[in-house]
Amino acid sequence: MRIELTVPDLVRARLAAAADPMGELTASLQVLQRRDGGRNAASAAFNRWRHRVWQALPESAPVLMWLCRPDAPVPEFLLPAAGRYDLESGLAAVLDTGPVRLKTALRTAPAGRDLPAWAAALADGDPAGLPRLAQALQDYHDVALASCWDVVSAQVDADLGMRTQVLLHGGVDALLTGLRPKVHWAAPVLETDDRIAGTLSSEGTGLLLVPTYFSVGPVLVPPFSGGTPRLHYPCVRQAAQPAGLTGPGARRVLGNALADLLGPTRAAALAVLAVGCSTSELAARLGVTPSAVSKHTAVLRRAGLIITHRERNTVLHSLTPLGSALLEG
Repeated sequence: MRIELTVPDLVRARLAAAADPMGELTASLQVLQRRDGGRNAASAAFNRWRHRVWQALPESAPVLMWLCRPDAPVPEFLLPAAGRYDLESGLAAVLDTGPVRLKTALRTAPAGRDLPAWAAALADGDPAGLPRLAQALQDYHDVALASCWDVVSAQVDADLGMRTQVLLHGGVDALLTGLRPKVHWAAPVLETDDRIAGTLSSEGTGLLLVPTYFSVGPVLVPPFSGGTPRLHYPCVRQAAQPAGLTGPGARRVLGNALADLLGPTRAAALAVLAVGCSTSELAARLGVTPSAVSKHTAVLRRAGLIITHRERNTVLHSLTPLGSALLEG
């Protein structure tokens, strides 16, 4: 899927404020059904969660799996407009879906021969079953997401914090470039590696970037009725500290390992660049010459760990998502 962004779109591009409950819910339903956990590292990360949830699924789960199939677009009405960062608001928006919007969103849904009548009628634009659907979504959330929501929120917040630094020091171009490898930005076209053909039209309403914990790939969500298109992308999931490795001791172990991998000066540079800085500032903090810093940053840049942006006469460096993930260990 691709979208061509205009200048007004880029001016209005922004990050979500927090984790999106409906986005996480629909993405988790897709992850739950994937069968590539042994081959796909991103999917395999959810194996333990997947095993737990399968044991406790409510009876209404097949309806949700019919709606949110792996490697297929999520019906647009299940991803209501951004700004609803609580489940209740999202479910209320689903309940307000009109017949035309409902039928349009489900026009490519497979025949629901084994579904209850109220669910199969949704594809014909019959909204009478929406209250049962909202209850099914609530029941699934209680089983699959409620107990891990603190983790989801913390991981999304960490990604948002890191992307905010990229935006601050490198601008929108650096922000979009940092979404690689599954999102490709070559101005003015943004393209996702999601195996779904198509082009979203742009009306100058901007682009909202939504980090999603349960995503294994990016998803472009079309706007509804003059709304803002959204890009749901996999957030950089910070690795948890192994048992017994907490506090300053853990940081020393991870720091030593990073120095062994990159060399002590480049490892130190990566740590400094967690908050971004210029070439001269980095040289001062590391105690080396600006020319030496240029050589080290060139290596880090080729490795995809940092991005560099020139602002007038100043060269600014900041971490990419890969660099941030490596630094967090």
